[in-house]
Amino acid sequence: MSTTTTTYPKQTSSVSAESIQIERRSNLSYEEFKKEYLFPRKPVIITDATAKWKASNWTPEWFKKTFPDKMVSTDFGEMRMDEFIDAITADTDKPGPFLREQPLAEVFPELIDNVLPTPSYVTPNWLGGNYLVGPITQRLNRESHIEVNFCGRRIFPYLHIDDLGVHAFITQHYGDKHFVVYPPDQEPYLYRVNKDRFSQIPDVDNPDLEKFPLFAQAKPIRIVLHAGESVFMPCGWWHTTRVPGTSLSTVISVSNSSNWSELVNYLENNSNHPKLAPLFSMYLRTIGFFKRIFN
Repeated sequence: MSTTTTTYPKQTSSVSAESIQIERRSNLSYEEFKKEYLFPRKPVIITDATAKWKASNWTPEWFKKTFPDKMVSTDFGEMRMDEFIDAITADTDKPGPFLREQPLAEVFPELIDNVLPTPSYVTPNWLGGNYLVGPITQRLNRESHIEVNFCGRRIFPYLHIDDLGVHAFITQHYGDKHFVVYPPDQEPYLYRVNKDRFSQIPDVDNPDLEKFPLFAQAKPIRIVLHAGESVFMPCGWWHTTRVPGTSLSTVISVSNSSNWSELVNYLENNSNHPKLAPLFSMYLRTIGFFKRIFN
C-alpha cells in the first residue's frame, strides 16, 4: 500500500476545552495512565517518566564536547556539531538551524542506551515489526523510531495534528518548550487545510480575524514543558510550540488498541489502490484484534 493524496478523518475525544486542564503527574501507574489519559485521549504531563534515562544529562555543551566533528543534517544544510551548537545557542532573535525529527538511532546510534528503559506509557507500541505487506511495514516502522529535535529560539507557525493518527510522547531534555493546544472539539474554529493535518492560521498568537473570524471562538490550552518532563499528546489534538531558548527533545510515536482504528482509517483513505484498500484495512483490523488479545 502506498500513498498519494493525504486525507485525515475528523478526530474525536471524550474531553473538550471546557472540561480539561492538563495536569502534572508523578508516580503515575500504567493502569492509572490507561484509565485517566490514554483511552479518554486526555493529555498529561508526567514529571518522572524518564528520570532513569542517561539523556537526563544531555546539554548543548555536552554534545559539543562529545561530538564536535560529527556532521548533522539541519534545515540550514549539513553542519559540524560544534558549529551547530554555537549557532543555536547564539544570542539572536533570528531562528538558527534546526535538527528536526531525526531518528536517534541513525544520527546518534551510540546514545540509544541513553533513552532506556522504555517508559511503560508508550507500551505496547504496534508501530514496529513485520506486517508482511512491504509498504505497510515500511510506513509503520518509519514512525516507530525515537526522534530527536534540537534547535535554538524560534516560533513554530504550523498548528497541526500528528501524522498517521498516532499519539506523541514528547520528552524535554534541555530548555523549555511552550505548547498551545486545542482539543478535537475546537477543530471547527481552526480552519483546517481541506482534509490535511495543518491549519491555515499561520500564527495563533496574532491571527487575522478578518480572514479567520471563527478562530476568535477557539479556546487554547497553554502549557510549558520543562527539562525532565514528558507530555502525552493524544491523537487528534491540535498543537503548536514556542521555544524561548535552546531546546532539545525526543519524540516517541505510539499506536496501540487506543488509536489503532485511526491509523487503519488513515491508510485506507490514502491508498494508491482504492479497490484493495478495504481488504488491507480488514487485514490490519484483524491484526489489531489479535494484538489486543496477546499484548
